[in-house]
Amino acid sequence: MVALRSDAQVTSRHLATDEQGSGLRATWRPNLGFVNLSLWSGQRCTSTFHLTPVEAGKLVGFLASSLASAAPERRVNPLSAVPPSGPPASTLATARPGEAVRRRVADELERLAHRLRP
Repeated sequence: MVALRSDAQVTSRHLATDEQGSGLRATWRPNLGFVNLSLWSGQRCTSTFHLTPVEAGKLVGFLASSLASAAPERRVNPLSAVPPSGPPASTLATARPGEAVRRRVADELERLAHRLRP
């Protein structure tokens, strides 16, 4: 195990513990050029491992793809635009004060919906 100076820059840490109380701590040390992974038993560090940023990125990619494949796929209903109904917007402005604003918002949403469609 390599002893690090206490003044070594630490920008962030993450600690994960399991049901038995063992811990895995990840410490990002950019000035030293690695992520330090350490295994903990209670308050005692039992082992460390240094990951280069490239290897840390590969580990993150592995975890992300593994978790993504384990998650159930969520089905989303596609959005569909409803054709406008009622009187034209010009008559709505005189009908009710808030109607003109609602119509402009509806028109803008319709325009955006057309842009989102494949």
